This record gives sequence, C-alpha cells and structure tokens, in this order.
Amino acid sequence: MEPLDTEVDPRVVGPFELLARLGAGGMGVAYLARGIPLDSLSGEVALTYNMIDPDYSAGGDESRLLVVKMIQPQLLEGDPQSRERFGREIDAVRAVVSDRVPALVAYAEDPEIAEPWFAMDYIAGPSLHTLVQESGPLNVGPYAALGLALVDALRAIHDAKLLHRDLKPANVVLGPDGPVVLDFGLAVLMERSTSNALTQTGHWMGTRPYMPLEQLRDTKHVDRPADVYALGATLFFALTGKSPYPVVPLATAPKWDGIQPDFIPLLAQILVPAPGQRPDLDAVEMSLCNLLAEADLTPELAAEELRAHVAAANLTPELPPGALTGSVAPAVRELAQQAIDADLPEVDADFYGIVDTDEIEGAADTADEAGPAGGYTPTLVDPAPAQSAEPKPAADEVQPADSPGPAPEPGEDSVPGLHTTRFPRESDKPPQSPSFPQGTLPIGARKVAARLRKTYAHRAEL
Repeated sequence: MEPLDTEVDPRVVGPFELLARLGAGGMGVAYLARGIPLDSLSGEVALTYNMIDPDYSAGGDESRLLVVKMIQPQLLEGDPQSRERFGREIDAVRAVVSDRVPALVAYAEDPEIAEPWFAMDYIAGPSLHTLVQESGPLNVGPYAALGLALVDALRAIHDAKLLHRDLKPANVVLGPDGPVVLDFGLAVLMERSTSNALTQTGHWMGTRPYMPLEQLRDTKHVDRPADVYALGATLFFALTGKSPYPVVPLATAPKWDGIQPDFIPLLAQILVPAPGQRPDLDAVEMSLCNLLAEADLTPELAAEELRAHVAAANLTPELPPGALTGSVAPAVRELAQQAIDADLPEVDADFYGIVDTDEIEGAADTADEAGPAGGYTPTLVDPAPAQSAEPKPAADEVQPADSPGPAPEPGEDSVPGLHTTRFPRESDKPPQSPSFPQGTLPIGARKVAARLRKTYAHRAEL
C-alpha cells in the first residue's frame, strides 16, 4: 500500500474517495477507497453507478473500506479491447456470489464514462505470497484450511460458468474470515464462442509458473482442470515458498525436495500435464479432509489455526491515517459532486419519444381557457392515428349507447347506456405523469434511456 501520487492518481472516483494505491498490474490499478456521503444524491448515485450491494448505502459509508479498480490509462487509447475486457471482468465479479470472493459494490462501464471502474469490498489481510515469504511454510492444519477455502472459491466460480485462469499466491488474500480469491482479469465463460472470444487460439495468458501446460499452449481452450492445476501449484507454494517449476510448466513431475511425504500424494495427482488425469474439486476436498483426519483435526479447528497463524504474522497492511475514523473533507465532496455530474448520461429526447413538456403545458393552458380540462398532462406519448372531429351533442340530447354523452354531476352514478365526456371521480383518474421542465428529466429516466442505446443481450463470451 502506497500513498497517492497527486500528479497521477485521482482523488475521487464517482462517489468514492481514494485513500491509497494498493497496486498495479498489466490491466488495471487498484486503490483503497471509502464512500463519500452525498445524501441528497443517494438515489441518483445508485442508478448512475449500478449499486449492487443492498447493504451499502448509496449516500456513502465512511467506515467501510473498498477497493476501486480502474483500467491503466494508457490502455484506453493504445488497446481497443481493454474496455471490453475490463467490462468482462466486472461481469465475472458480479456473477460469483461467495464468501471466498469480494462482493461487488458498484461499477461504471458505460461508453459515456471516460474511465471505467468498479468497486468491491476490501479484504484486510496479507496475500498468501507475502505470508509464506515472511513467516515460512504452512503446517498441516493451515495448509488444509487454505486448500478447502480455495476449493470453495473455485466451486463458486465454476458454478457461475466461469474459469478463473489466474489463481496464484498473489491473488489469495488471507482476511479475517479466511482466504479470499481476487483478480478476475483473466476470467472467462466456459461456454464461449470462437467469434466473440478476446483470447485468440494458440495464445497464452496468465502467470506461467502457476499455469498448466495446456494453458501455456492455448489459453482459450482450457477448462476446469486448468484451475485445479493452479490450485495445486498454489498449495505447492504454501509448503515450499516457491512454484512447482521456476519458469514454465513442464511435462515432468516437479521436485518434491523438502515436502513431507503426507502432502505429496494429492499434489502429485494434481500437478500432471494431462488435464483428464487431474482430480476434480470434490476429490481434492476429500483428500484434504482425509489429511486433516490423519492429523486429528477438523476443518473448523484447521480454519482457526490458519487465522491464528495469520494474526501472529502481523502482516496485515497498515491503513492510511484516518481511513476508518476521519471525516470526508468538503473539498473532496465537491470533487465527487463534479465527478457525478460529469458522468450523468445525456438523452436525445427526440430519439426516445420524450415530448417537450413546455408544449404540453401550453396546450393544457389553452384548454383551460376554453373550458374545464378535467384531464391530465402526460410527458411521454405514443403516436395515434388522427381522428376526425365530430359535432358535440347538445347537453340535453340523449345519445346512443356507443356515443359520448353529458357528464354526470359529481357524486352521481353514470346513467346506463351513456358515456361521460369527462374523467370519472377523482379517485378513478389515471395517475398523473410527472411534468418536468425541459432538459431536467430525472437522472433515473436519463440513465434508463441511455441504457436503451446498448445491447441488452448478455455477453456470450468473456
């Protein structure tokens, strides 16, 4: 965690204040952030920034820390696929609901927004890479607890029809409630079509020391066994502090130097070049439970040992001063207000059939001068065929059943066979559509209208 660079890093993103830089990768930059209270804009913020978490107040929460991830600025201009790939990462995080994956809070990926971003829960704890490097390999209890948590995470990811494709020690954070898997930048739908895939056949993506041989050869066509291999490689690191192979995966078995014999059978089944020979997640879970049983431990005791090990290491990143207790400065609130105003979508009223309310109100004024209107003024209209004007019958003339007649006095029942020329009683009137001055449609309406420009079909491909 590093202080913000005031010349490079933004101070606010949407309704969030950025507090520190967490890190950067090839695709994005991650920041520690918190909500900015904007009570008067709570509903507008929720619509504009796709607030997903129902427990999060759209008005901001200064005590809840978040991670805001943005695209590397140079990629927006130099890589035409970066925005789409970033949007697919948002889709992946949104699709997986699990205690082993951070909850998505909000996101902004509309083309109108210059720099897309998303916000998710911050997990306070060290990465597995940092923990093992600083405090040494894990014992059987913490090791098995880690493995069981990663099985749960991958199961939730696979149940969402996704593949992670980049599980590694640096993407596992050991939080207060156990391990959590991060970084869905390479996540992909299992059912993907060749026409829409961003990853090309024959190309590799991921972290080579932790990927299987088939992913090194062709990332696009890997399946669940690739994630299982990465799980095994991550567990190998938890015991040794290094990856199974120094640079790239090989077709030969890794060296087991320094690994206790009890751990080798499971790892030897996972770290094989042939995907079809690897165990599935259920088999991995069973092997880990058997390992615990042999050590006279339950999964609950093992999870507690892991938490104690993490706490004793004292490697949780230190937060910036005032991150949890300090109030948001007025200048920061003003910056957030400006950012939100800049992100609100504009709507082409003619394109969406939105009628100039000034014209409607002018027509209503004309009707008032001619007599009682008795109606309501809509702001959205559907085109209807023109009707020829017919002479209005005299007030005392009885009309046929299919013709309009005089209106009954207030409180009277309608005369059978007659239709009224006015609205019925006040309680029976259709609800009035709100009338807004021209150019001041509610943000919600503008947001919905702007979304109509986009294709609503679910992405067939990550």
